[in-house]
Amino acid sequence: MKSITLLCLVTLLQAFAYGQFKTVAETPLFEEPETGHAKLLQLKNGNTVVVHLSARNGIDVTIYNPEHKLAGYKHHDPAFGKLKGARVNAIFETNNTIAVLISEVHERTPVLYRLLFDGATGNLEREEKIAEANKYLFKDVRWIPEFDPVNSFSVSKDPASDNYAIFIRRDKSDLADKNQMEVIAYNGNHQEISRAFYQPAFKYASLNYLDMAVLEDDRVCILGFAYNEIASGDLEGQLVMITLPKNGRRMSSELLDLSENRIADSAIVRFNPVTRKLMLLGTAHIEDANPQPYGGFLLVIDPYKAKVEQEINIYPTEADVQKKKLYGAGETFTGMPQDLVINDDGSFSVIYEELISEKHTPRDATPYTYYMLDNVAVASFDANGKMQSASFIPKKQYLKNTDYPAFYIAQRKLSAQQLIQAEQYRSFSYLHTKNKLYVLLNDAEQNTHPEKGNIVQMRSLASAQAFSYVAGSPAPERRPFFGPLRKEEKHALAVFNLSDYNKATNTYVTLKLEMTSKDRKSRLVWLTPEE
Repeated sequence: MKSITLLCLVTLLQAFAYGQFKTVAETPLFEEPETGHAKLLQLKNGNTVVVHLSARNGIDVTIYNPEHKLAGYKHHDPAFGKLKGARVNAIFETNNTIAVLISEVHERTPVLYRLLFDGATGNLEREEKIAEANKYLFKDVRWIPEFDPVNSFSVSKDPASDNYAIFIRRDKSDLADKNQMEVIAYNGNHQEISRAFYQPAFKYASLNYLDMAVLEDDRVCILGFAYNEIASGDLEGQLVMITLPKNGRRMSSELLDLSENRIADSAIVRFNPVTRKLMLLGTAHIEDANPQPYGGFLLVIDPYKAKVEQEINIYPTEADVQKKKLYGAGETFTGMPQDLVINDDGSFSVIYEELISEKHTPRDATPYTYYMLDNVAVASFDANGKMQSASFIPKKQYLKNTDYPAFYIAQRKLSAQQLIQAEQYRSFSYLHTKNKLYVLLNDAEQNTHPEKGNIVQMRSLASAQAFSYVAGSPAPERRPFFGPLRKEEKHALAVFNLSDYNKATNTYVTLKLEMTSKDRKSRLVWLTPEE
């Protein structure tokens, strides 16, 4: 009897240890994709689509049917040919169509293309140039074979509908009467519904665009920091909300308040459909302040009255407590917000990461930047902005070949993951289900017991596995994402950053890397997270 009880206990413990995700289906193994940009989409028709783009070799669209079987593969060589300075601005579904928005520098001119693929067949239905920015001067173009990725265009999509908008930046030295910036809104059939040029707000000549939110087909709300440059590095300005109404051909501007006269550096904006308010999550600084206060901020804005209703303290104090426990009393949590998650009841969570850049300028060589992607935190708030919990997740990751801007986690949700020298296995991602928020990452196997602060970097894939954490407790437990390894497997990792979650079916799909003593190959895996 005791042995049976012990066996049942062991079985229960194993189920608890590996019970967060259950594998539903998987493809046969294939060669690991190592270059280009990629994204997974689960469409409303039940298909799963893999979009793989290359700056040199066109676009591959692979489709799996609702039974997770291969249903089609199409290769396309777009009319624009080989891309220079390419950026994948967005990949999303509208009306069973896969929209791919890509920008490049063509003959010194930033250009935005839109390609539309059939979600059932993968056929290319339409390909067009939809926007241009001002031509670069010769002095602005680096004399190397490629350009830096284009930053002249931003794309935002309404999560509650198929409507979306693009923001076009022109050279900031342009005068207002030359139409510095433009916003174009589209419906789900990719038809233009609004378009207008930005005019400087009140007394301010320049604008630092932050982000925009599409509120179905009603309006587009653009948030920015309007300013005048008093002297080099000395800015005078204020937050501004710019509204483009439905069928509008003019935009209106209203100045907003940010406490302590802080200067907004970067931000994302989300619409909370429960409260009908905008939520502006950002980072800011105060000129000449020493030391600088915590730079993260969250504003609740009424988009219909253009008024700030609330400024919420988002510093995750419990994450600071946990970091001090792990690394010592002299350590402080310095993570900046990376994304905002809104729940069905109007409550929300903020995702944070400690991102540290190291700039290197070798003698007689091109400067470069390394990125340390350190500890993660998740703080949860009720609909009124009161913090309910905060979780701290220790990690150490190092990037050499990828430029990570502020809010890169949020931006990656709409765009794609670059595949470059295995760095796609670094960073982290999160999964927001109906009742839980998971943090997902590949981590060094030896970081099993972090209580002593001996967290090590994930230096190679051969020393790592995929893990998951459930946010909520101060120090969540790390669990193997794929469960027990197969007989021949030595390591199982995931490219979490290109994955997709279908809330209606509670299905998560990701790209898994399986490493044995002899080989490493990939497969798609569909899983259901524990609710």
